[in-house]
Amino acid sequence: MMAVGIFDWGIGGLRLFRALRDERPDLDLIYLNDCQSEMYSLQSREALAERVEQVCQYFARIGVEQVIAASDSASTVLGDFSVPHLAVSGLIEPTLRMMPRVQAKEIGIIGGKRTIVSGLYGRALRKMRFMVVQRVSEGLTQQVEAGRLHDPQTKEMVQAMLEPLTKSDAILLANTHFGFVKPLIKAAVPNTSIIDPVKLACLELTESLPHSHLNRGTTMLLTTGDPNEMKRKVAKMFDWSVEVRAANLSEPKLAA
Repeated sequence: MMAVGIFDWGIGGLRLFRALRDERPDLDLIYLNDCQSEMYSLQSREALAERVEQVCQYFARIGVEQVIAASDSASTVLGDFSVPHLAVSGLIEPTLRMMPRVQAKEIGIIGGKRTIVSGLYGRALRKMRFMVVQRVSEGLTQQVEAGRLHDPQTKEMVQAMLEPLTKSDAILLANTHFGFVKPLIKAAVPNTSIIDPVKLACLELTESLPHSHLNRGTTMLLTTGDPNEMKRKVAKMFDWSVEVRAANLSEPKLAA
């Protein structure tokens, strides 16, 4: 079986990793938390493309054949480079392929700056004849990374971000971290449907990747930051005790 790599700037992409692990226990999955980098959503397009290419090259060196950018920001630059013999996909395309089936007039998009500025969601949805309203929030990502899901400040951030979107028929979560605060989002806009790209990407990957009923897939978690810090976050956010190893993107081998 091929090894599949999944990466994000922080732990948000672990939502896709866990969902894919549950649906496809036969796959060998490797997750990379690239938290040593500046937040993807705050980087320029050029800097982000260079960093994401570096991540993909690292995956290729350790034997991964398919990579999924579990980050809407990273997904905006996948067309800016290529890595030989490596298939790379993201979250935006699976979401846009599903959108024509959505019964809505106005779509609210909430995400990081890089995703919104790229215009990939906005332009495509307007061509589909949706009205589009977009909102940026970086602080909410940091609240989630810190594990402050139920903090009053987190609730205030969600309410402020969604205030202009109360008339939207659907809210698109263009940031993997926002799925962690979905209950707060639903409470703020109770009559609005939620579109989660993580679920759509998992569904598409589950159907498209080759199956092996004889294989029991392996799981590996890597980080460019502090392994102990990531292990603590994973235990708190997912109630999951798992080993985390350090990854140096300039080296082909994994640190012990």
